[in-house]
Amino acid sequence: MTTPEKEQIRQALERAMDDLLDGRVPGPLTSLRLVELAGVKRHRLTHDNPEINARFQERTRELNRTKPEVESLRTALSDERQRNARLTAANRDLDKRLKAYANALLDVLEERDSLRNRLARRDYLINGVSGGLF
Repeated sequence: MTTPEKEQIRQALERAMDDLLDGRVPGPLTSLRLVELAGVKRHRLTHDNPEINARFQERTRELNRTKPEVESLRTALSDERQRNARLTAANRDLDKRLKAYANALLDVLEERDSLRNRLARRDYLINGVSGGLF
């Protein structure tokens, strides 16, 4: 590759990087989008121009730290994590309540069955004895 071709590729990468980072061109701030926009092959960025790639990555990290959209997403993520923690705690509480109600219901049903059995024996004894005698 000749020096003018290398310089053209370099200039294309620089223009594409500026366009992406300044927001003149939509799309994600990725190396793949950068080479796509510059119209060059990926290795022209990663192997032939690693300093452009490093500069692009660094500026991208800086932008992602300070962009209002990113901050609002981080805030929303934090809010959702707090909400998830609250809902998880509430779910655990409801699960404990449900188990307590199930145990209480089981106790009531066992008591009911016991009372029915005693009542049935009493009725049998009263009706069975009196019915057999009279």
